[in-house]
Amino acid sequence: MDATVQQNQQEGLPIFKNRNFILLFIGSLFSALGYYVYLIGAEWLMLSLDDNRFYFGMLFFAASVPRLLLLTVGGIVADRFNKRTILFISDFTRAILIFVLLLFLFMDAVTVWHLIVLAALFGISDAFSYPVINSLTPMILEKEQLQRGNSLIQMTTQISPILGPALGGTLIALLGFKGVFSVAFVMLLIASLTVLFMRLKQADATGEKKTPLEDLKEGFSYARKNELIMSIVFTAFFLNFFFTGPFSIGMPIIVKDIFAGNAISLATVQTAMGIGALIGAIFLASIKLKKQGLTVIISLIVLGVIYTSIGMSSYLYLTAGLVASLSIPFTISKHTNHDDFTKVDGETNAWQNDESINDCINRTCSNL
Repeated sequence: MDATVQQNQQEGLPIFKNRNFILLFIGSLFSALGYYVYLIGAEWLMLSLDDNRFYFGMLFFAASVPRLLLLTVGGIVADRFNKRTILFISDFTRAILIFVLLLFLFMDAVTVWHLIVLAALFGISDAFSYPVINSLTPMILEKEQLQRGNSLIQMTTQISPILGPALGGTLIALLGFKGVFSVAFVMLLIASLTVLFMRLKQADATGEKKTPLEDLKEGFSYARKNELIMSIVFTAFFLNFFFTGPFSIGMPIIVKDIFAGNAISLATVQTAMGIGALIGAIFLASIKLKKQGLTVIISLIVLGVIYTSIGMSSYLYLTAGLVASLSIPFTISKHTNHDDFTKVDGETNAWQNDESINDCINRTCSNL
């Protein structure tokens, strides 16, 4: 009863006086930053442990498969269980996994298979956390505050690919792998603890309660019948399978083997990618697109031209500049699809939760 009263009082407050929102914002920021700091550390550690690049590809494969297979299950779980608990378990589990990796590092016993197993466990954890993050904001803010609140939460996902790699690469250069993973551990631990202090009211159970299998079947049936959703899913699959996946695996290898770079070099390229994505997002926010289909086609053509140019580059900083340029049309094509997706009417479930689906499809192919 007290928690419900406190929640109602929180909803009426200005957005930055809303205790629940501040905790969610801080938790999201530390969670995203911690993830990207861990990511660049894991990538560079794998490249340093073994010269066989097959294992580096396996690192991405091990994270992508469980995340993809469990994504819809995670959406159903998010609809049926306490979202705060799910988010806490996800962030805390990832913090513990990094702590275990730190133990192996201190014992000088880490192997490529430790990193591969760790990536798979990260993928499982991610599949349950992503559907939760964006559904929490409507629970703690009033309707007129949602646009600003969602923008602030999305800001954490925009700046993290910029700050995370830059911080991670610097930490590797200054403190080594123990330092970078220690910082990632602390960040994810802080993120999990902030979630614990949130007080959320439980949604009222109205209507007929369906089984998880029925929810899953309904989601697949809805997606198959809606041409817009199918076209967006196909475009996202094409972009990530043929572009983001190979690019994310190949770029660290190019930096390490072709340019003979270090962790700072990889951080430079990945930070450039985040900056380009941010510019693309700002462009979309400031201009109203009338012909979105044409915009997507032009963006994909420009994307292909720049993608080809990267393969011809012989200089690290030129490559970083091309990567930043490449991220702009990629972001425009991806989020133009996302804007269309938000116009689809329907109930929130594993397939119709547009932010979760777009974010998860992207991370499945591009991240560990």
